[in-house]
Amino acid sequence: MRGMVAPPTPNRTPFRPRLKLAVLLLLALVLASLVGNRGLIRLYRMHQAKASFERENAQLTANNAALAEEVRALRTDPGRVEAIAREELGLVKPGELVYEFRAAPRPSGLQDVR
Repeated sequence: MRGMVAPPTPNRTPFRPRLKLAVLLLLALVLASLVGNRGLIRLYRMHQAKASFERENAQLTANNAALAEEVRALRTDPGRVEAIAREELGLVKPGELVYEFRAAPRPSGLQDVR
């Protein structure tokens, strides 16, 4: 029995090409799931874009609410309209006195000590 070699089994030889084919198909599936139009990388980027759009949407909603409140105040509060007319347009009521204070020019001989 020492000198005898067992003959190769016929079922073992076709198994290797099938294994290689299965491994190649598995690699192709993994690669397809990572890249491509429906891959994991694209899905990750789409989730990032969605989160960014949701943050921007929340910010715009807050800005819209602030602007709507300002419109409401301008329509219903005469004091708000008067404040804007005074601050931005420099308007005064009839009979009011306006005092303007201007900075005095510095004498040229003095130095600024800080």
